[in-house]
Amino acid sequence: MTTLELTKEQARSISNYKRMGIEIEVLDEKTVKITQSRLLNGFILNQKQLVERAKEIFPERNIVPVVHSIDVDLIDLEWIEGRMKEFGIKRNDLIKQLAIDKSTLSSMFSGDRGLTKSQRAAFFFYFLTYELNRDFRENSII
Repeated sequence: MTTLELTKEQARSISNYKRMGIEIEVLDEKTVKITQSRLLNGFILNQKQLVERAKEIFPERNIVPVVHSIDVDLIDLEWIEGRMKEFGIKRNDLIKQLAIDKSTLSSMFSGDRGLTKSQRAAFFFYFLTYELNRDFRENSII
């Protein structure tokens, strides 16, 4: 089966997943690649979850999962400060909640010390948590 030979149901499923940031590509007659290209509502899928979704559409094919990865180069001091402002987070919050000592944080914000990839990823997921919590509270009935 090639991409031209997809059933209507398979094509509809692929289209639905694409709207959710998940790309499905038929590589050959035996293999399908599934990629989480963007996050929808902050929901991150692991390899097993991607394989399960692709197997629902292509149960007999080998599945190549490609999990979402963040571009940590986009996370800089300007990005962090923007998120701090958006969520009303102060430096003391970062010190306490991310276990960063005050001098290290001051060095980061003054530009004396650059951000490592791990620190950039930590900030990304830290602010993603705040975003998800905000969205959850806005949409829940309390």
